Amino acid sequence: MDWNRTIKKPEIEAKTRRHHYLRSLATLGQPAMSTSMPSVATWPIPGCCWDKEGIVCCRCGGVRSLLLLRLAEVGLAATPKAKKPNVIVILADDQDMLLDSLSVQPNVVNQIGKQGVTYNKHYCTVAWCCPSRVNFLTGRAAHNTNVTTLTPPYGGWSKFMSEGHNDNWLPVWINTSGIKTFYAGKLMNGYSNNNFDRPAHPKGWHDSSFLIDPWTYNYFNSHWTNGYTDKVKAYPGVHTTHVNAEKALGWLDNLGKNKDQFFMMIATVAPHMGVAAGSGAPPPPASQKGKFLNQVSPRRPNFNPDTPSGNSWIRGLPKLSKADVKSGDEVHVGRLQNLAGIDEVVGDIIDKLKKYDIFDNTYIIYTSDNGFHIGNHRLKPGKRCPYEEDINVPLLIRGPNVAKGVVSTVANHHTDMAPTILEMLGVPLRPDFDGGPIAYTANDFKSQRKNEHVQVEFWDGGFAPNGYRGEESGQLYFNNTYKALRIWNPDDNFSALYSVWCDNSKEFYDMSSDYAQMHNLLLPKAIAGAPKYWKRPLPQLVARLDTLLLVLKGCKKEACRKPWDQIFPKDTVNNVEQAMDAKYDDFFRKQPKVHYKSCKGGNVISNEGPQKANVWKGK
Repeated sequence: MDWNRTIKKPEIEAKTRRHHYLRSLATLGQPAMSTSMPSVATWPIPGCCWDKEGIVCCRCGGVRSLLLLRLAEVGLAATPKAKKPNVIVILADDQDMLLDSLSVQPNVVNQIGKQGVTYNKHYCTVAWCCPSRVNFLTGRAAHNTNVTTLTPPYGGWSKFMSEGHNDNWLPVWINTSGIKTFYAGKLMNGYSNNNFDRPAHPKGWHDSSFLIDPWTYNYFNSHWTNGYTDKVKAYPGVHTTHVNAEKALGWLDNLGKNKDQFFMMIATVAPHMGVAAGSGAPPPPASQKGKFLNQVSPRRPNFNPDTPSGNSWIRGLPKLSKADVKSGDEVHVGRLQNLAGIDEVVGDIIDKLKKYDIFDNTYIIYTSDNGFHIGNHRLKPGKRCPYEEDINVPLLIRGPNVAKGVVSTVANHHTDMAPTILEMLGVPLRPDFDGGPIAYTANDFKSQRKNEHVQVEFWDGGFAPNGYRGEESGQLYFNNTYKALRIWNPDDNFSALYSVWCDNSKEFYDMSSDYAQMHNLLLPKAIAGAPKYWKRPLPQLVARLDTLLLVLKGCKKEACRKPWDQIFPKDTVNNVEQAMDAKYDDFFRKQPKVHYKSCKGGNVISNEGPQKANVWKGK
């Protein structure tokens, strides 16, 4: 039977109705609880809901497909429709996963994470504000959005507009489906008082209030837009996080009273560095002044090490001075104070949702645009590197049918978030998505195919200072462009980072034993003593990883989700372990190698070496 077509016959015999009912249960992996048909009100399938067409939409065993079961086909009587879910995304700016940021956020941890899912292996794919946000809001990799830096000609708001994304991004897709959309906070770099309404406002928002440059990072003199008007309002003396909260809570009052389905993003500028008068630690909100003063940035094994670490220009950095270390600790305190301030906002939002009885029907997603380092690998406070501190970011989700109390170690990334949000809201997925919905229900975690790879990429945009004060001290590096592959397979206890930089230096870290990424096994002195992987020498593994990175660095659509299929279209290889079979040695040896012609500030295809891998034609 075609489950997607409309049956014109008004009646179906009871026997046939029961057949379709049992088939639906079997498809969803559910047991037949009785021989009688259930009422709509007691429909026993988790994750199912009614849409406006009278269709039962179900998540089939965690696989992202829909079972479309028309009421006319099974003869179920019409009953009141279930509430449609809402989604709130709280997006912090530069929040780390590894430097104890969640330790000062009890609301985030207890009311979202412990009541839902905490994702320990969630990654940004570009460790920089603007390209990461565009990646998040489009579901497409940065090499496909072509928004790769903060400023023209390769990035920023003007590049977002010129690439046509303002007509084709998350709020537009959601809004056109009839769901109200709201945004309060930082949007992206280059969105300023000179262009916030020209050539057009950000499209797709029912209402919005965006921070604008040059005041975005001025914590006590932020300037905000007002919907689709040309008005801008300044808030001198008021902490930017407080302004952000008031705007979001005001919208929730109206939405709670009207019971409208909605999608809302609350994008704090905290805990980003403050740049009101030079760069420095972010100033705290009033409620957090004087707190955490005895805290220092975590002394991980890669903190200001005696032995150089990292790759390319990072490996040549001198040790941080005592003054540098002290300054980094001050930044860490300011960050903790601001993160605690964000946590207060999270608590207020949850209280507001409970007040209007929409808490249980609302997904809450907490994350950050990218991570942050302080002293790691001798780096001053900042981001932009392929190391774990910069790319591993918090992701916590709670809401309807979300698994409770789960800590997930399945790798996923920001490219997956737009598809996930659309799925939560019941909006069709886009055909040009590079990512796919992540697991968040119990059935998802039981049956979803595990993803072993995250592709990370970066273009320096013409400047890559060592920390925010790098320019003042003359420490500018123009070779901070790279392609990286983060591999994670907990079943095989295999965890690694492989990267190729624009100076064509390479690095490989076995993170199963070197989680701090201190020992680059591709250095001449290290490679001879490197361990074996699946009983094969390291160069054989690197040949496989380089080919996988070659596919991912220019992938589109499904190729980004299933890169091995591009190399082995007959589905003979689906992971690194399978690719390590010795019969493929010559095949991988002859593959084009990832390399650059030179270091460019943006995504210049002619500069980025080969774009396609050879395809396996054997058996």
